[in-house]
Parts: sequence; C-alpha cells; structure tokens
Amino acid sequence: AVVSTQSTGTVLPYAGPTLAAEVSLLLLYALCEAIRLYLGNKGNLTEQPFPTVVFLLLTLPMTMAYVFTMLLQTYVLHLDAIMSYIGIGFCGLEFILGIVVLLQFSRSDIST
Repeated sequence: AVVSTQSTGTVLPYAGPTLAAEVSLLLLYALCEAIRLYLGNKGNLTEQPFPTVVFLLLTLPMTMAYVFTMLLQTYVLHLDAIMSYIGIGFCGLEFILGIVVLLQFSRSDIST
C-alpha cells in the first residue's frame, strides 16, 4: 500500500495537503495494525483475555481503515481495492476466531 501511495503521489496531482494527510493516515493505519496483531498474538500465546479483547476492539478501526482505502481515498487503484477486500476478509475471519478463542479462554478459566 505504501508503494501504491508513493507511485500515485508522483504521477497524479493532489490538491493541497491531501497527499500528506493520506500518507499520515497510512502510517497511523500501519502502526495500529502492528499493535493489533501483536496483542492478538500475545493474547493467544499467553491465553489471557485482556490482550485478546483489545485485539478485537482494534479490529473495528482497522476495518474502517480498509474501507477508507477502498472507497474514500483521493485516487483508488484496482490494487488498493483488491488489497482492501482481502484485508476486510482477514479482519472478519480474525474477529470470528478471536471470539471463539475468547470463549475458549473463559471456559478454561471456569474449569480450573
């Protein structure tokens, strides 16, 4: 996505500070995604519910970032749309599996 933004910024004209705003949102999106995936991994490996809940809560802003990339950017390339569809699919799958894992954690806490 960064390469896509960089190439469109050099070829297509952006009005005012639009390019800087979109690159800033992309960097914020990447930071949020890294934190979300780290917490999901940590919650799964340690079987603690708190990181898993935060992982699930961060899935909503990430899905909104994919929708922004797919629909609301100044220039949306076909590659952007395809990657956004794939990202939304993975977010949905991760959300469903995160809920299943969270239920499994709660069942194991009750039985111990």
